[in-house]
Amino acid sequence: MADEVFEYFLTEFPLSWRGSECSAEHENTYAGRLPDALLSYWREFGFSGFGDGQVWLVDPLQWAPITPILLSGIRHPQLAADAEYIPIVRSAFGQVWFWTPGFGLSVSLNPVTGLVFFHARFDVLDDADNRAIRAFFGTADKEDFDLLDEDETGLFDTVLERNGQLRPDEVYGFVPAAALGGTLSPQNASVHPLLAHLVLLRDFMGAPRYR
Repeated sequence: MADEVFEYFLTEFPLSWRGSECSAEHENTYAGRLPDALLSYWREFGFSGFGDGQVWLVDPLQWAPITPILLSGIRHPQLAADAEYIPIVRSAFGQVWFWTPGFGLSVSLNPVTGLVFFHARFDVLDDADNRAIRAFFGTADKEDFDLLDEDETGLFDTVLERNGQLRPDEVYGFVPAAALGGTLSPQNASVHPLLAHLVLLRDFMGAPRYR
């Protein structure tokens, strides 16, 4: 069963689309590399969408072919060059959060805006990994997973109304892309194949900008 922190997350982001199930391969591959709390969420909810598809648990096995592409040229300043980055959560617009074993939440990448954020590890207490993942979900706010237009207004609700809810293999994208001079407006948003579109955006993004 989900712990009380994830139960609170569900009050803000109710389960909206049941995705693929967590398999024995997922358990065997990521036990000890990802927090036990996250694996327990996988067991109960699989790789599902929440809050009308605004937030998704990511299947890192499915994403394995594109993870090196998304992170090309990106290295956390506190981590070694061979550090591992595992995608764990993504937004409806393709922002992705990565976890590094032994460190915690390490990088978030927004290929729409070209921004990369490096997270710091502050918690060195016992059970730090589970505490960190619970903090991520327990403090989640809709603004954390939204995208702002030129007037600093969140786009998700309007884009959802115009395009309908996403399936697990879909993402909202903008044509033309912002990196090519496009405008982040609901009129320019449409539904795209998830992994292919993220790779395309990463190519458009070029050298990442850090914040």
